[in-house]
Amino acid sequence: MSQGKQCGISGGWLLTMLATALAMLLSMLVLWLNFISSAELDGRYQSTGQVHLSNGQVLEISHSLQVNHGRFYAMTRQGDSILETSGVVEYGFLGNYRLRVEDGQVTGLASETDDELVFNLLYGRHKGSTIRLTSLDGCLYALETRQIYCPTHNL
Repeated sequence: MSQGKQCGISGGWLLTMLATALAMLLSMLVLWLNFISSAELDGRYQSTGQVHLSNGQVLEISHSLQVNHGRFYAMTRQGDSILETSGVVEYGFLGNYRLRVEDGQVTGLASETDDELVFNLLYGRHKGSTIRLTSLDGCLYALETRQIYCPTHNL
């Protein structure tokens, strides 16, 4: 009788381990099939438009992004202010990417600029800042800075 119980425990343990191994294998397969390398992001992206400031002023705005071999170079113009950044593109999973800023600078920042726009400019220039990109209607949307970048052939 004790021998049957030992076989039952061993069989249950074996079944549990087999199920766990199968679940891990399926998880790895899903990750592999949904991984997108940064090379697939290579190209030029841009957008232009207007922003209505809290004081009622309308400001012309443009965003440009170039991705090449795992690196990015970006420029944002908000009125007279210009933000230039560069850094590394990190992996993509389910259409998401991360831009890690290595270098950035802001020029022409005026004191009357809207606080939210100033925050976006200053956040984007700091070394180590991470900007998450997600796919949105064929374009890329930067979550932290609320910027949109569309492939130049879509404009």
